Amino acid sequence: MKFSHSLQFNAVPDWTEHYVAYDQLKKLIFQIEKDKVDAVNNAIDPEKEVSSNAQNQDRFLVQLDLQLEKVFEFYSQKEAELYNKLDSLQHSMPIQDTSYEPQYPNYITPLASLDSTVNLPNSTSSIDEKTSRMSFESRMSTVSKDAHHVNYVEKLVDLRSQLISLYVSLSELDSYVELNRMAFEKILKKHDKVLDADLRAHYLRKMVCESRPFIPHTVQVLHAQIERVEQIYADAFCNGHLALATRQMKTNLRDQIVYDRNSVWKDMVSQERKTLDAHVIEGKPEKVYNIPFTSYTIRSALLNTIFACLFSVILFIILLCVDLFGNRQENYCFALLIFAAVMWATEAIPLYATSLMIPFLIIPLGIMRNADGTQMAAKAASKAVFEHMFSGTIMMLLGGFSLAAALSKYGIAKAFASHVLSRAGTRPRWVLLAIMSVAAFLCMFISNVATPVLCFSLINPILRTLPDGSPVGPCLLLGIALASCIGGMGSPIASPQNIITVQYMNPNPGWGIWFGIALPIIVISLLSCWGILLLVYKPDTAVPHLNRVKPSRDKITKTQVFIVAIFLLTIALWCAETSLEYALGDTGIIATIPLFVFFGTGILGKDDLHAFLWSVIVLAQGGLALGIAVTSSGLLEDIALHIKDGVKDLEPIAILAIFSFLILVFSTFVSHTVAALIIVPIVQQVGQSLPIPHPNLLVMGAGLACCAGMGLSVSGYPNMSAVMMEDQTGKPYLKTKDFLIVGVPTSVIVTLLIFTVGYGVMVAVGF
Repeated sequence: MKFSHSLQFNAVPDWTEHYVAYDQLKKLIFQIEKDKVDAVNNAIDPEKEVSSNAQNQDRFLVQLDLQLEKVFEFYSQKEAELYNKLDSLQHSMPIQDTSYEPQYPNYITPLASLDSTVNLPNSTSSIDEKTSRMSFESRMSTVSKDAHHVNYVEKLVDLRSQLISLYVSLSELDSYVELNRMAFEKILKKHDKVLDADLRAHYLRKMVCESRPFIPHTVQVLHAQIERVEQIYADAFCNGHLALATRQMKTNLRDQIVYDRNSVWKDMVSQERKTLDAHVIEGKPEKVYNIPFTSYTIRSALLNTIFACLFSVILFIILLCVDLFGNRQENYCFALLIFAAVMWATEAIPLYATSLMIPFLIIPLGIMRNADGTQMAAKAASKAVFEHMFSGTIMMLLGGFSLAAALSKYGIAKAFASHVLSRAGTRPRWVLLAIMSVAAFLCMFISNVATPVLCFSLINPILRTLPDGSPVGPCLLLGIALASCIGGMGSPIASPQNIITVQYMNPNPGWGIWFGIALPIIVISLLSCWGILLLVYKPDTAVPHLNRVKPSRDKITKTQVFIVAIFLLTIALWCAETSLEYALGDTGIIATIPLFVFFGTGILGKDDLHAFLWSVIVLAQGGLALGIAVTSSGLLEDIALHIKDGVKDLEPIAILAIFSFLILVFSTFVSHTVAALIIVPIVQQVGQSLPIPHPNLLVMGAGLACCAGMGLSVSGYPNMSAVMMEDQTGKPYLKTKDFLIVGVPTSVIVTLLIFTVGYGVMVAVGF
């Protein structure tokens, strides 16, 4: 939880205005940061710039002093009020009536019975109290006869409520001091980090720690007053049992905190809803249609889902009834293939839900065949499907997720990226190239699903200091998205489509060969994309100098060193997998190293496991199940033979070019992963059917081409993440035209490189 939310959540609602205005100070810091960048871009004289920096720091110090004075005044007022109230209360305590001493030896009897909400632990004190309650009920009639003693009991009840109220208020005052002390520490740390200053240690030592609310003596006195209330309560109502009194009073304090927090939480939710409602009003509200002949309405999104599902099901039924291949298994498998493709393409239901439906349909339809062509029994078919759904490929995907989780959780990826960006300077063109290179590099190891989100957070100091309407923001965000798509070609775990591609490559190329083929394409593609972005957005002209990204100042820990060591070991073994196949057998075995090491040592926990992208895993499993079905039914071979007849006279480079552009079009309009699930198996079978087989060449080329689709905002996870980014006013940075203008030419260039440069390297390595 951010500290601003923590401050709001833990503050006493009635005292909200008297806490440090943390959000206001943070906005001032960001405004000063923006003013500094504007001063550099406006070419102010160095002497004036130094003077401006001093004035900016004075602005912050003035506001900080005002906040400190506000805390001092409120604390002094509240302290005097509560301490005086406690003194007055102690002096006016009711005097025990000695004439009834045999019946009332102490105050625990009448008051304990009134506290029906406290559940005490099973102890001697609690047993005594229960006994006192029973005796109180038998004696209450005697007390009620005397009006004087009724009044006496009322005074005791009033005393108890006042003591509890004082205890709660004093405890809240103690929390008030601690929260404000943390607020000063946090805001000064933020100031020094954002503005490259060194104010925190001096101001805390000379100003905050010397201010009366925060000096140790004041805190000690406050704690003494809280203990004083506990002792008075114990003497009055608990027969001197201090521990029992403390438990009772803390129970009331806890109830008050829960009530306050619930109130604050409701207010925060209400404000968030108002904010979201405001954004909805600014955008286009979702259309609602009336259902004919009824009083009901239906949302357009739900209507589209229903139509897509109905279309898919009707098409599925029609294809089941049409004999296209002269073989029932092939006909049914083709119907399933088209049904899954349409469901995935339209996203009628979530992609992973469609994947879960595939194995359910494979078995009842009797699609699987034995080697002799007969229909496979349901039990054997189920076993074959499930064996393919959890393979070494899926384990490699899980291993990649564990590496990504550890690198992100312990700030290793962010620290690396921030150090690289801090050396990129302030010129927009070099910052753009640096962040694109970082995005592409990180994608190789933490996937192009998670990398864009990390990189967007890294450039936040730049985005918040840009002038309104500056083209630099869209340029940087689009650069990260496209670089992440390009970087998705970098390694077998860089993107889900690569995982699927590796499944259809025999022998497995290993990380070393994959790097050798993909890196030249990535480097040239990145430079080409960078050039297109500079031509379209002209960032240097719009903003000559950007805010410099600050490197991480956190010290390197032993845990981080250990994580990096396991990371390097895993990557090294993956690169050497081909030569170690005799001992390890499969890349999935290597993937278990980070899994059992990180989870076994507690570096990753249950929550991290839950955070894995299980939807991507299930999507890949569904694709693998569909792949074994189209292979076993003979459909894949039949389709490949038909395609082979049309391309058998073409050179492999021409065949690769045809498939690359086919996949480019397909992956532009639907998910990259879906494109790989549907087309890569066909490409592999075509490659095997050629006069001179080149299955690995065509499969890897097709897999790389799946990453080339970048022309729309829905083309791949990075683009979908980028289009959701908004500025401080809630306005999106990017529109569909931005992806069309830059993404389409970049996609074409990447595809050309795949079947030219990539083809040359793949032939050189023997594909």
